[in-house]
Amino acid sequence: MLDEKLTKIERKVIGEIWQSGEMRENHYFMADELGSRFAGTESEKKAIEHMVNKLKEYGYENAHADPFKYYGWTRGPASLTVTEPYQKEFPVISLAISPGGEVEAEVIDLGTGSPEEFEAIDPKEVEGKIVLASSATSPAGKRVHRRTKYGYAVEYGAVGFIFMNHNPGQLPPTGSVRPAYRLGGEIPGVGISLEHGSHMRRLAKGRSLKAKLTNQSRLNPDTESANVVCELEGSSKKDEWIVIGGHFDGHDIAQGAMDNLSGTVVIMDLARALKKYEGKFKRSIRFICFACEEIGVTGSTSYVDKHVDEMKDVAIMLNLELGGLANKDGTQHAAFTLFQPTSLKEKFEEFADEIGYPMTVSTGTSAASDHWPFYMQGIPAVTMGSEPSPAQLIVGRGWGHTTADMMDKVDPRNLQEGVMVIARLVLRLANQEEKIADHTPLEEIIAHLEKTGMKKTLKIQKKWHPHSTR
Repeated sequence: MLDEKLTKIERKVIGEIWQSGEMRENHYFMADELGSRFAGTESEKKAIEHMVNKLKEYGYENAHADPFKYYGWTRGPASLTVTEPYQKEFPVISLAISPGGEVEAEVIDLGTGSPEEFEAIDPKEVEGKIVLASSATSPAGKRVHRRTKYGYAVEYGAVGFIFMNHNPGQLPPTGSVRPAYRLGGEIPGVGISLEHGSHMRRLAKGRSLKAKLTNQSRLNPDTESANVVCELEGSSKKDEWIVIGGHFDGHDIAQGAMDNLSGTVVIMDLARALKKYEGKFKRSIRFICFACEEIGVTGSTSYVDKHVDEMKDVAIMLNLELGGLANKDGTQHAAFTLFQPTSLKEKFEEFADEIGYPMTVSTGTSAASDHWPFYMQGIPAVTMGSEPSPAQLIVGRGWGHTTADMMDKVDPRNLQEGVMVIARLVLRLANQEEKIADHTPLEEIIAHLEKTGMKKTLKIQKKWHPHSTR
């Protein structure tokens, strides 16, 4: 519970968030005027400049761009032509971090491309072929990340990779195939829509399918980007930091208005609303808008690597991945996933009861967002997203990573609700007297990842490096 002084601040902060149109204006400007903010584009540079200037306008003289280097990538045109048992070209787009190249080979259909589907066959059956895999859930009912499917294709000796959307709408999916903070892709990969992928499958009619896949994308080693950072200094516990972060980049085929510009504008509005109360918080607060998440969680990983000596002082990392909150399919309540320690679950449930908000609090393990590099440093890590729905397992990321991730999908009311929830949480975390939570020793993290099978997944994705940050 907050004391009387903090309760008054809470009411003022909520009123400021609800009455202001600043978040909505930022959202429309960055989506409609600046575009995708994808890594290595002019849109990204303009977005970084805009965010730094805005945060300075909000009073953060310490707002700055924090640069880092990574394996860059430039999208090139791609094509897919079936050569046997018929002749037909199908529209496709390049997968991010896919190298350029041209291959002509037999296509092997591996269903959803899950580990169990790969492991059920001899790797020699894949060697020298082009793997076709759907984005659908696995036969066991699990969602498997695209990077895992690509990783198995490479491991089994495939020469190309076709990733088929399982959602309708003529929407070929994009997404990264490798973590760009470490390496680029090894074989060319493309995304194809459900409709065209299904058409390609039907025309084969059980016969051997051969295709030519061309990708003119380029890998650009030693590319530079930057995260955007600003800070509120605390008082009695100023050396303990609450990190609030989320990525500002989207894929270059759309605006990325949901994934994850929605999270970025929430972070910026939270920073704006809290700035006038600087000095009222015991713990310090660091706001970070991460670049390059869409190419393998690269911005946040590079940030942790650059500031690794400071990680011992981070009390908790709150990651805002709010694509679902922007969905217009009715009000979507905020939800929290606790990655470590799971003892925080009770504390977050108590918070939900205290503010009378119907949010879901769950536990899990995932390496596909900006909490991950902080998690691997043992830091208490939490992601704020949208409440789970029965359709989520079937639909997956929905409009995300397609040309449909545009501002028409966004509901500003849902995002205002999200800002208010995170603001109320931060007020409590920043001012509680007791320690938020202990850091988790690396050996315990490794043991957990081995037990849950995550180690195997991370190795196939080329993300298993527990003793180094990148």
